[in-house]
Amino acid sequence: MKLKSQLSNPLRNQLRDQLDDQLRYQLGDQLRNRLWNQLRNHLRNQLRNQLRNQLRNQLRNQLRNQLWNQL
Repeated sequence: MKLKSQLSNPLRNQLRDQLDDQLRYQLGDQLRNRLWNQLRNHLRNQLRNQLRNQLRNQLRNQLRNQLWNQL
C-alpha cells in the first residue's frame, strides 16, 4: 500500500505542497546558477578576446613601425 493513500487529505495536501515548494526552490537555484555561469563565461570570454586583440594589434603595429623605420 502506498504511503500517500495512508495519509489524511490535509496531510497529503501539505506533503504535496512541501514537495512543490522544494522543487520550485531547487529549480530556481539551478536556473539562477545556470544564468550566473553563462554571464560569467560570457564576460570572461569577452575580456579574453579584448585583451588578445589589443595585444595582437599592439605587437603588429610595433613590428610594422620597426620594419618601416629600418627601410
